[in-house]
Amino acid sequence: MKAQDAIRKALENAGESQASASGKLGKSRNYVNSLLAQADATGGTIGCDTAAAMLGVCGYSLAAMPNGTEPDGALVIDPPGEQL
Repeated sequence: MKAQDAIRKALENAGESQASASGKLGKSRNYVNSLLAQADATGGTIGCDTAAAMLGVCGYSLAAMPNGTEPDGALVIDPPGEQL
Protein backbone atom coordinates (compact mmCIF):
# COMPACT_ATOMS: atom_id res chain seq x y z
CA MET A 1 0.00 0.00 0.00
CA LYS A 2 1.02 3.61 -0.44
CA ALA A 3 2.13 5.67 2.56
CA GLN A 4 -0.95 7.87 2.42
CA ASP A 5 -3.20 4.79 2.41
CA ALA A 6 -1.37 3.38 5.44
CA ILE A 7 -1.91 6.68 7.25
CA ARG A 8 -5.60 6.68 6.36
CA LYS A 9 -5.95 3.10 7.61
CA ALA A 10 -4.13 3.95 10.86
CA LEU A 11 -6.44 6.94 11.38
CA GLU A 12 -9.46 4.72 10.77
CA ASN A 13 -8.19 1.99 13.11
CA ALA A 14 -7.58 4.56 15.84
CA GLY A 15 -10.95 6.26 15.34
CA GLU A 16 -9.07 9.48 14.67
CA SER A 17 -10.24 12.16 12.22
CA GLN A 18 -7.79 13.93 9.95
CA ALA A 19 -8.71 17.25 11.56
CA SER A 20 -8.14 15.90 15.07
CA ALA A 21 -4.81 14.36 14.07
CA SER A 22 -3.76 17.70 12.57
CA GLY A 23 -4.53 19.42 15.85
CA LYS A 24 -2.58 16.86 17.86
CA LEU A 25 0.38 17.55 15.59
CA GLY A 26 0.05 21.26 16.35
CA LYS A 27 -0.90 22.02 12.76
CA SER A 28 -3.86 23.64 11.05
CA ARG A 29 -7.11 21.69 10.80
CA ASN A 30 -6.53 20.77 7.13
CA TYR A 31 -2.85 19.76 7.45
CA VAL A 32 -3.24 15.96 7.28
CA ASN A 33 -5.98 16.16 4.64
CA SER A 34 -3.85 18.45 2.47
CA LEU A 35 -0.76 16.24 2.63
CA LEU A 36 -2.70 13.07 1.85
CA ALA A 37 -4.60 14.71 -1.01
CA GLN A 38 -1.41 16.15 -2.46
CA ALA A 39 0.29 12.75 -2.38
CA ASP A 40 -2.74 11.23 -4.14
CA ALA A 41 -2.91 13.95 -6.79
CA THR A 42 0.77 14.08 -7.63
CA GLY A 43 1.81 10.50 -7.06
CA GLY A 44 4.24 11.99 -4.59
CA THR A 45 5.43 10.62 -1.32
CA ILE A 46 5.22 11.61 2.32
CA GLY A 47 8.53 11.96 4.14
CA CYS A 48 9.39 9.40 6.81
CA ASP A 49 9.45 12.01 9.57
CA THR A 50 6.02 13.30 8.58
CA ALA A 51 4.58 9.78 8.20
CA ALA A 52 6.03 8.77 11.58
CA ALA A 53 4.41 11.79 13.24
CA MET A 54 1.01 11.11 11.67
CA LEU A 55 1.19 7.41 12.49
CA GLY A 56 2.30 8.18 16.05
CA VAL A 57 -0.92 10.12 16.67
CA CYS A 58 -2.73 6.85 15.84
CA GLY A 59 -0.64 4.68 18.15
CA TYR A 60 1.54 3.26 15.35
CA SER A 61 5.31 3.35 14.93
CA LEU A 62 7.23 3.61 11.68
CA ALA A 63 9.77 0.79 11.59
CA ALA A 64 12.05 -1.02 9.15
CA MET A 65 12.23 -4.78 9.51
CA PRO A 66 13.29 -7.74 7.39
CA ASN A 67 10.76 -8.74 4.72
CA GLY A 68 8.36 -11.40 5.87
CA THR A 69 8.71 -10.61 9.58
CA GLU A 70 5.89 -8.08 9.80
CA PRO A 71 3.54 -8.81 12.71
CA ASP A 72 -0.21 -9.28 12.25
CA GLY A 73 -1.90 -5.92 12.02
CA ALA A 74 1.13 -4.22 10.46
CA LEU A 75 0.45 -1.62 7.77
CA VAL A 76 3.08 -2.36 5.12
CA ILE A 77 4.15 0.42 2.74
CA ASP A 78 5.30 -1.11 -0.54
CA PRO A 79 8.22 0.18 -2.63
CA PRO A 80 7.29 2.39 -5.62
CA GLY A 81 6.19 0.32 -8.57
CA GLU A 82 4.87 -2.48 -6.34
CA GLN A 83 2.00 -0.52 -4.87
CA LEU A 84 -1.52 -1.69 -5.54
